[in-house]
Amino acid sequence: MTELRDALTRKDISKTDKYLLILGHHDGPVTNADIKAIAKENGWKDGAKSAPSAFLSASKHALLLPKGWTLTGPGRASLEDRALILKIGVLTPVTQTLEKYILDLHDPDKARFVEEAIACVRNKSFRAAIVLTWVGALYLMYAYVLREKLAEFNAEVYRRYPKSKPASTVDDLASMVKEAEFLNVLEHINAITKAEGKELAGCLDRRNTAGHPNSHTFTEVGVGNHIETLITSVYRRY
Repeated sequence: MTELRDALTRKDISKTDKYLLILGHHDGPVTNADIKAIAKENGWKDGAKSAPSAFLSASKHALLLPKGWTLTGPGRASLEDRALILKIGVLTPVTQTLEKYILDLHDPDKARFVEEAIACVRNKSFRAAIVLTWVGALYLMYAYVLREKLAEFNAEVYRRYPKSKPASTVDDLASMVKEAEFLNVLEHINAITKAEGKELAGCLDRRNTAGHPNSHTFTEVGVGNHIETLITSVYRRY
């Protein structure tokens, strides 16, 4: 959401264009109330107080549907031509999904990981995006264990390592077992399925490759698959 936030603070962009930018950064129709909430969330106080419909209805680049406003094709092209919004690519829908996820968050730690990942995706810093989205997903899984599965998790780790001390914090979980075994324990206590464990293990392998110096090149499609898996298996669940 950093790109949108920066654009909404600019003095050289019209109010109408700023409302169009909000539509352009979100997939599907957006209600007037949601537009104002997004403006407020991103520090555009004037946009949060005004009536978006008054500006969007006068624009040729916005269309009012039964469920809210949406950006037209020519409207997006206009914003892209003026470099106010990035051109649509493979990762655009993935980024939009993460942005929607942020809107529902009230935990600054969760939002921080996702916001940094979005910024990396937009800058095509694919290695960093892979690492950050995994870190955010791991944080969510740790929080889930502490909230719902702590006794079972501690019991299973103790069964494997009788000298281990029970975990009670995120830091305890992070130091208790390696990440690959953490996933294995989650599968053993039925916190995730075998298929989910396999998918997440693949994401972990990709994170390990991205986080170490090597000549491997990451494609936009590969990064999109990585993030989409984490969204489906972790972000939407926890």
